[in-house]
Amino acid sequence: MNTAETEEVLLSDEDFEALEAVLVSDDVPADCMNLEMLDGYVAALVCSPERIALERWLPAVWSADAETADFGSGGAARRALALVLRYYNEVVATLAAEHDPWEPFCYAPEGEDAPPLGDEWVAGFEQGVELWPDDWNAGLDSQDVAVAEGLLANVFKHWGAENAADADDETRLGWLAESAQAARGLFALWREVGLPEPLPADISEPATVARAAAGRNDLCPCGSGKKYKVCCGAEN
Repeated sequence: MNTAETEEVLLSDEDFEALEAVLVSDDVPADCMNLEMLDGYVAALVCSPERIALERWLPAVWSADAETADFGSGGAARRALALVLRYYNEVVATLAAEHDPWEPFCYAPEGEDAPPLGDEWVAGFEQGVELWPDDWNAGLDSQDVAVAEGLLANVFKHWGAENAADADDETRLGWLAESAQAARGLFALWREVGLPEPLPADISEPATVARAAAGRNDLCPCGSGKKYKVCCGAEN
Protein backbone atom coordinates (compact mmCIF):
# COMPACT_ATOMS: atom_id res chain seq x y z
CA MET A 1 0.00 0.00 0.00
CA ASN A 2 1.47 3.34 -1.04
CA THR A 3 1.44 6.55 0.99
CA ALA A 4 -1.65 7.97 -0.71
CA GLU A 5 -3.61 4.75 -0.17
CA THR A 6 -2.52 4.62 3.46
CA GLU A 7 -3.64 8.18 4.10
CA GLU A 8 -7.08 7.36 2.70
CA VAL A 9 -7.79 4.85 5.48
CA LEU A 10 -6.49 6.95 8.38
CA LEU A 11 -9.09 8.12 10.85
CA SER A 12 -9.51 11.86 11.10
CA ASP A 13 -8.99 13.49 14.49
CA GLU A 14 -12.77 13.71 14.84
CA ASP A 15 -13.25 10.02 14.03
CA PHE A 16 -10.46 9.04 16.41
CA GLU A 17 -12.09 11.01 19.21
CA ALA A 18 -15.47 9.47 18.34
CA LEU A 19 -13.99 5.97 18.56
CA GLU A 20 -12.32 6.75 21.87
CA ALA A 21 -15.60 8.09 23.23
CA VAL A 22 -17.86 5.30 22.00
CA LEU A 23 -15.68 2.60 23.58
CA VAL A 24 -16.40 4.03 27.04
CA SER A 25 -19.99 5.09 26.36
CA ASP A 26 -23.31 3.58 27.44
CA ASP A 27 -23.81 2.39 23.85
CA VAL A 28 -21.47 -0.56 24.45
CA PRO A 29 -21.15 -3.16 27.26
CA ALA A 30 -19.51 -1.99 30.47
CA ASP A 31 -16.45 -4.20 29.95
CA CYS A 32 -15.84 -3.09 26.37
CA MET A 33 -12.16 -2.61 25.53
CA ASN A 34 -10.92 0.95 25.77
CA LEU A 35 -8.79 2.38 22.97
CA GLU A 36 -5.47 1.39 24.55
CA MET A 37 -6.49 -2.25 24.90
CA LEU A 38 -8.09 -2.25 21.45
CA ASP A 39 -4.87 -0.98 19.91
CA GLY A 40 -2.84 -3.80 21.44
CA TYR A 41 -5.49 -6.35 20.51
CA VAL A 42 -5.69 -5.23 16.89
CA ALA A 43 -1.90 -5.06 16.59
CA ALA A 44 -1.68 -8.73 17.61
CA LEU A 45 -4.34 -9.66 15.05
CA VAL A 46 -2.50 -7.84 12.29
CA CYS A 47 0.78 -9.50 13.37
CA SER A 48 -0.75 -12.97 13.27
CA PRO A 49 0.93 -15.41 10.88
CA GLU A 50 -2.53 -16.34 9.58
CA ARG A 51 -5.51 -14.16 8.81
CA ILE A 52 -8.07 -14.14 11.61
CA ALA A 53 -11.71 -13.89 10.59
CA LEU A 54 -13.69 -10.87 11.70
CA GLU A 55 -16.31 -13.05 13.37
CA ARG A 56 -13.64 -14.59 15.60
CA TRP A 57 -12.07 -11.42 16.96
CA LEU A 58 -14.80 -8.80 16.99
CA PRO A 59 -17.03 -10.06 19.87
CA ALA A 60 -14.19 -9.80 22.41
CA VAL A 61 -13.88 -6.09 21.66
CA TRP A 62 -17.31 -5.50 23.15
CA SER A 63 -17.23 -7.92 26.07
CA ALA A 64 -15.55 -11.01 27.48
CA ASP A 65 -19.02 -12.52 27.91
CA ALA A 66 -20.51 -14.00 24.74
CA GLU A 67 -24.08 -12.98 25.55
CA THR A 68 -23.15 -9.45 26.63
CA ALA A 69 -21.12 -9.03 23.45
CA ASP A 70 -24.38 -9.32 21.51
CA PHE A 71 -25.45 -5.87 22.59
CA GLY A 72 -27.56 -5.18 19.52
CA SER A 73 -27.49 -4.20 15.89
CA GLY A 74 -29.16 -0.79 15.99
CA GLY A 75 -27.75 2.53 14.92
CA ALA A 76 -25.45 3.00 17.92
CA ALA A 77 -24.04 -0.51 17.56
CA ARG A 78 -23.42 -0.01 13.87
CA ARG A 79 -21.64 3.28 14.45
CA ALA A 80 -19.42 1.66 17.07
CA LEU A 81 -18.76 -1.27 14.75
CA ALA A 82 -17.85 0.94 11.80
CA LEU A 83 -15.35 2.92 13.87
CA VAL A 84 -13.70 -0.23 15.24
CA LEU A 85 -13.39 -1.74 11.77
CA ARG A 86 -11.96 1.47 10.37
CA TYR A 87 -9.41 1.50 13.19
CA TYR A 88 -8.50 -2.10 12.39
CA ASN A 89 -7.99 -1.09 8.76
CA GLU A 90 -5.77 1.79 9.85
CA VAL A 91 -3.49 -0.56 11.78
CA VAL A 92 -3.40 -2.96 8.81
CA ALA A 93 -2.30 -0.07 6.60
CA THR A 94 0.19 1.57 8.94
CA LEU A 95 1.87 -1.18 10.95
CA ALA A 96 4.58 -1.64 8.33
CA ALA A 97 4.32 1.75 6.61
CA GLU A 98 7.60 3.51 5.89
CA HIS A 99 6.00 6.95 6.17
CA ASP A 100 4.37 7.76 9.52
CA PRO A 101 4.17 4.13 10.70
CA TRP A 102 1.88 2.83 13.43
CA GLU A 103 2.86 3.43 17.03
CA PRO A 104 1.11 1.93 20.07
CA PHE A 105 -1.57 4.05 21.69
CA CYS A 106 -1.63 4.33 25.46
CA TYR A 107 -3.17 6.51 28.13
CA ALA A 108 -1.22 8.54 30.65
CA PRO A 109 -2.37 7.25 34.07
CA GLU A 110 -4.71 9.61 35.89
CA GLY A 111 -5.36 8.88 39.54
CA GLU A 112 -4.17 6.19 41.90
CA ASP A 113 -6.61 3.59 40.58
CA ALA A 114 -5.60 3.97 36.93
CA PRO A 115 -3.73 1.04 35.36
CA PRO A 116 0.01 1.64 34.90
CA LEU A 117 0.99 3.05 31.52
CA GLY A 118 1.01 0.39 28.82
CA ASP A 119 -0.49 -2.43 30.90
CA GLU A 120 -3.80 -2.40 29.04
CA TRP A 121 -2.03 -2.32 25.68
CA VAL A 122 -0.03 -5.41 26.58
CA ALA A 123 -3.16 -7.14 27.89
CA GLY A 124 -4.87 -6.44 24.58
CA PHE A 125 -1.92 -7.75 22.58
CA GLU A 126 -1.85 -10.91 24.69
CA GLN A 127 -5.56 -11.45 24.11
CA GLY A 128 -5.03 -11.07 20.37
CA VAL A 129 -2.19 -13.60 20.35
CA GLU A 130 -4.55 -16.11 21.97
CA LEU A 131 -6.46 -16.12 18.67
CA TRP A 132 -3.40 -17.16 16.69
CA PRO A 133 -3.69 -20.75 15.48
CA ASP A 134 -2.16 -23.28 17.87
CA ASP A 135 -0.03 -24.64 15.05
CA TRP A 136 1.11 -21.25 13.76
CA ASN A 137 4.69 -22.55 13.46
CA ALA A 138 3.73 -25.55 11.31
CA GLY A 139 5.46 -25.52 7.95
CA LEU A 140 7.97 -22.86 8.95
CA ASP A 141 11.71 -23.30 8.95
CA SER A 142 13.06 -23.93 12.45
CA GLN A 143 15.22 -20.82 12.21
CA ASP A 144 12.20 -18.68 11.30
CA VAL A 145 10.27 -20.19 14.21
CA ALA A 146 13.09 -19.29 16.58
CA VAL A 147 13.15 -15.70 15.28
CA ALA A 148 9.37 -15.42 15.63
CA GLU A 149 9.40 -16.81 19.15
CA GLY A 150 12.13 -14.36 20.10
CA LEU A 151 10.21 -11.40 18.68
CA LEU A 152 7.02 -12.48 20.43
CA ALA A 153 8.90 -12.82 23.70
CA ASN A 154 10.32 -9.32 23.19
CA VAL A 155 6.81 -7.88 23.05
CA PHE A 156 6.21 -9.01 26.63
CA LYS A 157 9.66 -9.27 28.19
CA HIS A 158 9.62 -6.13 30.36
CA TRP A 159 5.99 -6.23 31.40
CA GLY A 160 6.20 -9.40 33.43
CA ALA A 161 9.38 -8.48 35.28
CA GLU A 162 9.32 -8.69 39.06
CA ASN A 163 9.82 -4.94 39.49
CA ALA A 164 7.63 -3.85 36.55
CA ALA A 165 5.06 -2.24 38.83
CA ASP A 166 7.70 0.16 40.15
CA ALA A 167 8.72 1.47 36.72
CA ASP A 168 7.95 5.11 35.96
CA ASP A 169 6.07 6.32 32.89
CA GLU A 170 9.20 7.23 30.94
CA THR A 171 10.58 3.73 31.42
CA ARG A 172 7.28 2.20 30.38
CA LEU A 173 7.17 4.31 27.23
CA GLY A 174 10.55 2.83 26.37
CA TRP A 175 9.17 -0.66 26.93
CA LEU A 176 6.21 0.13 24.71
CA ALA A 177 8.55 1.30 21.94
CA GLU A 178 10.44 -2.00 22.18
CA SER A 179 7.17 -3.94 22.07
CA ALA A 180 6.16 -2.03 18.95
CA GLN A 181 9.50 -2.75 17.30
CA ALA A 182 9.06 -6.46 18.01
CA ALA A 183 5.51 -6.40 16.64
CA ARG A 184 6.68 -4.76 13.43
CA GLY A 185 9.43 -7.36 13.25
CA LEU A 186 6.85 -10.14 13.41
CA PHE A 187 4.82 -8.56 10.64
CA ALA A 188 7.93 -8.22 8.46
CA LEU A 189 9.03 -11.79 9.16
CA TRP A 190 5.75 -13.25 7.91
CA ARG A 191 6.11 -11.30 4.66
CA GLU A 192 9.70 -12.48 4.24
CA VAL A 193 8.65 -16.14 4.50
CA GLY A 194 5.81 -15.62 2.03
CA LEU A 195 2.76 -15.61 4.29
CA PRO A 196 -0.18 -13.50 3.05
CA GLU A 197 -0.75 -10.02 4.39
CA PRO A 198 -3.80 -9.35 6.58
CA LEU A 199 -6.82 -8.12 4.66
CA PRO A 200 -8.66 -4.92 5.58
CA ALA A 201 -12.25 -5.30 6.73
CA ASP A 202 -14.70 -4.46 3.96
CA ILE A 203 -16.88 -1.88 5.68
CA SER A 204 -18.35 -0.77 2.35
CA GLU A 205 -20.26 -4.05 2.01
CA PRO A 206 -23.57 -3.76 3.92
CA ALA A 207 -23.93 -7.52 4.34
CA THR A 208 -20.49 -7.76 5.95
CA VAL A 209 -21.27 -5.00 8.43
CA ALA A 210 -24.73 -6.37 9.18
CA ARG A 211 -23.38 -9.86 9.83
CA ALA A 212 -20.64 -8.55 12.09
CA ALA A 213 -23.10 -6.42 14.05
CA ALA A 214 -25.76 -9.08 14.44
CA GLY A 215 -26.47 -10.35 17.93
CA ARG A 216 -26.69 -14.11 18.30
CA ASN A 217 -30.41 -13.88 19.05
CA ASP A 218 -31.13 -11.48 16.16
CA LEU A 219 -32.50 -12.70 12.85
CA CYS A 220 -29.63 -13.61 10.57
CA PRO A 221 -28.89 -10.83 8.05
CA CYS A 222 -28.51 -13.43 5.29
CA GLY A 223 -32.31 -13.52 5.05
CA SER A 224 -32.83 -17.12 6.09
CA GLY A 225 -35.35 -16.21 8.78
CA LYS A 226 -33.34 -18.11 11.38
CA LYS A 227 -31.59 -16.65 14.40
CA TYR A 228 -28.00 -15.65 13.69
CA LYS A 229 -26.66 -18.11 16.30
CA VAL A 230 -28.09 -21.11 14.43
CA CYS A 231 -27.34 -19.78 10.95
CA CYS A 232 -24.27 -17.80 9.84
CA GLY A 233 -23.14 -17.45 13.46
CA ALA A 234 -23.25 -21.16 14.21
CA GLU A 235 -19.51 -21.61 13.62
CA ASN A 236 -18.65 -18.84 16.08
